[in-house]
Amino acid sequence: MVTYDLSEPLELAEDVFWVGYVVPNDPFQCHVYLIRNGEESILIDPGSMITFPVVLEKILKLVSLRDIKYIIFHHQDPDITGCYSTLEELFPNTTKLRYAVTHWRTKTLLKHYKWKTPFYLVDKNDWKLEAGDRTLEFVFTPYAHFPGAFCTYDRRSGILFSSDIFGAISKKFYLFAVDEEEYYQGVELFHKHYMPSSAILNYALDRIMEKNPRMIAPQHGSIIKEEMILPVVNRLRKLDCGLYLLDRENTDIYLLNKVDSILKKLMKSIIASSDFRVVLRNLFSTLKSEIPELSKFYLLTQFFTDKKRFLIEVDSENVNLKFVPESYGLSGFIFSEKLETESQEIGNIYLFSSKPLNRGQLKFLEILFNHVKYPLSASLEREFQLELLKRKEKILEEKAVRDPLTGLYNRYFLKECLKSCDELPVSLIMFDIDHFKRINDTYGHEIGDCVLKEFAKILRKSFRSSDCVIRYGGEEFLVVLKHCDLAQACEKAEEVRRKVENTEFCKEKGLSLKVTVSAGVRQVSSIDSFKEEIDKADRNLYAAKNAGRNRVVCG
Repeated sequence: MVTYDLSEPLELAEDVFWVGYVVPNDPFQCHVYLIRNGEESILIDPGSMITFPVVLEKILKLVSLRDIKYIIFHHQDPDITGCYSTLEELFPNTTKLRYAVTHWRTKTLLKHYKWKTPFYLVDKNDWKLEAGDRTLEFVFTPYAHFPGAFCTYDRRSGILFSSDIFGAISKKFYLFAVDEEEYYQGVELFHKHYMPSSAILNYALDRIMEKNPRMIAPQHGSIIKEEMILPVVNRLRKLDCGLYLLDRENTDIYLLNKVDSILKKLMKSIIASSDFRVVLRNLFSTLKSEIPELSKFYLLTQFFTDKKRFLIEVDSENVNLKFVPESYGLSGFIFSEKLETESQEIGNIYLFSSKPLNRGQLKFLEILFNHVKYPLSASLEREFQLELLKRKEKILEEKAVRDPLTGLYNRYFLKECLKSCDELPVSLIMFDIDHFKRINDTYGHEIGDCVLKEFAKILRKSFRSSDCVIRYGGEEFLVVLKHCDLAQACEKAEEVRRKVENTEFCKEKGLSLKVTVSAGVRQVSSIDSFKEEIDKADRNLYAAKNAGRNRVVCG
């Protein structure tokens, strides 16, 4: 690696010099440049009082102060202008004019210093400066980072003095950028914080690249040689700026940069994933990668079902949902954040840790959740709205295929049931309550309904969940038994017949009715002949009734 004597002026191109001072332990280094041009020499961004003594010493090694005719101020910040009142007093008395070169917007602020130096406004002079036989062209880069910001291009050397653009914040100083990746990390950090938007930055980059510079000399960071300009520009074009929006009070730009990077990943997860459990797992994994001490977090919602709240537990392995009482609370957490949308409170998130967190970790969580809580809340709200919709659809579906009185499936469901019977043996049982009309005529329809409901309970308990128990019509009931032959079905029908015979019905109504049922059983001979087989089961049922009722006929 080439080493440079930074205590001396450093020539970047013929008669173009770096005359800055490296401030110890300062990640925000500021550069001063000088173009030696006889009696029309040009000083670019003279700097602050911190750097001024060294800068002045280097300038005097190159030119006399009386030869400096133009002083370029790319913007009005003190790291550029702080020393100029002192420097102005040092200029020798002469009839020759010198000029403060800047934009009119910058002049509106610089005039408050009450300098004696007159202004040369780049926007009023066709964005050019003819200094003897040297031509400088000015590139307007508004809002990067100041409304009147501009850059200076020296046509002869091909060097573009870019002011804040291409600046960097870095803990280690290099006058020349030597490693693209390492340098870009500092450039990214600087631009996220200082540039208000990617659109503004890209506009500035477009104007700069029109000059096709051979070197870029920014006011901060490192000087960029030609071979690294395009790679850095291409990466900057994809950068999201406006990092200052994350937290207006925090001054730790490294922390803000970390939050910004994580926030982008989480937002992509929230937007892309239709499964909220995946979003929560990604959130926990991201948090744990930054804070390994985190053990789990809970999300306690404000959504209620039967006066119970949803509690979602997330750790490294699982995402578990359970229901807790309305009054349920959590304790022992190290961080909590309310989740809410514009219209309502959604719930709270609680983080747990194996040990206490330090102030930096807590600040990180505070800033992160301050920005992720709204999209997370919206995602959670969407998840429960979908869940509610599914529940409503399921209820409607159940109502469509369920008999409202007995809760058994109705005849509309029979078609779906038969579709699932794709393998023999399958058997059918048709039940009918004996003398049911007599029950209605004697005790009334309320008691008749009571008998139907209690018989339905017996059927539900007597058959497997894989069997289809259907109220076929009136007091008739059909059971479709999968993987069941005729002998097994007949035995099951007889078991139900005996259970009904030994049951006292409608005891809660103050009665003790004795009821019997008849049944017809049929084994299906072909998957394609269900209609005919049901008819045959029905004929067996009527054979049972004709034989005296309270009996099972199989065949």
